[in-house]
Amino acid sequence: MLLTSAITSESDPATIIDSITGQIVHGMGEQPVDLLVVFVSSLLRADFPRITGELVNRTHCRTVLACTAESILGVDREIERKPAVSALGFSLPGVRVDHFHFADEEWSELLSEKSTLRARLEAGPDLRVFIMLADPFTTPVVQLLDVCSKEFPNAPIVGGMVSGVQRPGEARLAVNDHIFNSGMVGVSIAGPLAVDCVVSQGCRPIGPTYTITQGHENIIELLNDQAAITVVRSMMAGLPLVDRELIQKRGLLIGRVIDQRKGNLGRGDFLVRNILEIHRSNGSISIGDLVQPGQVIQFHLQDSRSADEDLHLLLQGELMLADVPHGALMFSCNGRGMNLFGTPHHDIQALRSVMGAIPVAGMFCAGELGPVGGRNFIHGQTAIIALFR
Repeated sequence: MLLTSAITSESDPATIIDSITGQIVHGMGEQPVDLLVVFVSSLLRADFPRITGELVNRTHCRTVLACTAESILGVDREIERKPAVSALGFSLPGVRVDHFHFADEEWSELLSEKSTLRARLEAGPDLRVFIMLADPFTTPVVQLLDVCSKEFPNAPIVGGMVSGVQRPGEARLAVNDHIFNSGMVGVSIAGPLAVDCVVSQGCRPIGPTYTITQGHENIIELLNDQAAITVVRSMMAGLPLVDRELIQKRGLLIGRVIDQRKGNLGRGDFLVRNILEIHRSNGSISIGDLVQPGQVIQFHLQDSRSADEDLHLLLQGELMLADVPHGALMFSCNGRGMNLFGTPHHDIQALRSVMGAIPVAGMFCAGELGPVGGRNFIHGQTAIIALFR
């Protein structure tokens, strides 16, 4: 197995194609390109068909998967809100790569008829991972991830929602020479390789845990039989000043315990979601998740220090458990990068500081896809990394 990455910050399509092709072909040597995953700046949307089409022809790759994004990362750089293209090439002897596209009109059948979804995604008993890239306006991603978690429990989903789009029709997605502006594209990978997923939510818990004692849909009404807003105010009053200032700056997050049978809760035990609104009229809060009475939650906050520590610790843990990977795909939230850390290239340099100069490519997403606690979720504010060994 061989992986190689490429990146360019050029804006001329011909120069981009020459640069990415040259880097991929040089890195691969004599080995074939079985899969090429390409990320194209949304500023180059008009040139997307030409760039992806020429890369297919000139690298002779068997499968190409591509999308546009607000910002791009690869090799050793994160290029934010500027023209850029990155790519990760895979040579995978003995590995099966199958591609798919789900169109708008197919979702109803795919989500209601499990046999149809399985037939479209099934890649054999040794299925290792799905890579999925999706348009945020036309993809029922929460429902899809939930169904896939049940139908393919041993195959995590990694990927992201196209960013840099303001309205339906602006996304660009590609599988081989087919270009789409809606739906989802992806590949399944099966065979003799290992894929490990790092999901760094970059937050730290604050205050005690609480139980939702009344709530519906995405609204929490009572926590420990008290109005949710009362609990929030009481919890915040007990925080140090620095944490209260961070909440004022970056907002308060809420983490739902994934496995409530677990005793000692720690890193990776929570699914972290945004608090969308506080309803002072009735004391409830709305969050970016569905809630049920009996669920255990803990409030979280995010700052650059916590995010940096979380990512490094998770990566170091992966390195302690296995050998250095051949390469990685990285999907980072478009709220990270300079927005969070104030300095460029943070997440990709964190990866390289632990794993070394391995090939890597990826994008900044409008929602990242990755597993937590054995189930697939869409996340915000995360860095999700798929390590290939």
